[in-house]
Amino acid sequence: MSKRNRQDFENHQFINSEEIFTNNFNNNNMEEKSKKIVKLEQEIFSDDICFEIISMIDDSWFILNNCTLISKQFFNVIKERSKLAIQFKKKFTEKRVQLFLKTQFMNSIVNVTFSSWLLDSFEEAKFITEMKQLISLNIRGYDFGDEEAKLISEMKQLTSLDISYNQIGDEGAKYLSEMKQLISLNIRGNRIGDEGVKYISEMKQLTSLTYKGLY
Repeated sequence: MSKRNRQDFENHQFINSEEIFTNNFNNNNMEEKSKKIVKLEQEIFSDDICFEIISMIDDSWFILNNCTLISKQFFNVIKERSKLAIQFKKKFTEKRVQLFLKTQFMNSIVNVTFSSWLLDSFEEAKFITEMKQLISLNIRGYDFGDEEAKLISEMKQLTSLDISYNQIGDEGAKYLSEMKQLISLNIRGNRIGDEGVKYISEMKQLTSLTYKGLY
């Protein structure tokens, strides 16, 4: 926490509401001070301090399920500033997907990981295409093929993709090679042959490439 924010934190105090009634203010002054008290009670900390508190928590699910309920101020700070990393560990139901699509935090999610064998088809995960700020996706360990690779390649904002241990072939590799924004790619354990490797080799922007175990 910065020195300025620490001082801001230490200087924030509730004003005792009894002060209003023990002093001989006129009605206008009383009303004005009452408004200040209400404002201070609603926002004890500055937005910067709220954000620093949230930034100390590395569990994004905890932030979504608990911190957003603290106050309207915390809710807005999380929505506007937080960059959330989400790991899905439970099976998806249509109801769960619909609830997730309605959340106001879709654009706060920048990193998504799916636990292995969680999805029966990519259709169940297609809602991630609505995450416009998503830059990192880990969807390893499924039977996804070229068609799924095509859908993923349309997520032009991704910079990191782990799609290892799937069933992607040469055609899928071609789709992936069109993701010019990618700098990290893991395609280990897929069905990519010489032609597909050629497509991938044209991705000059990559700074990290894992491709062992292709067959």
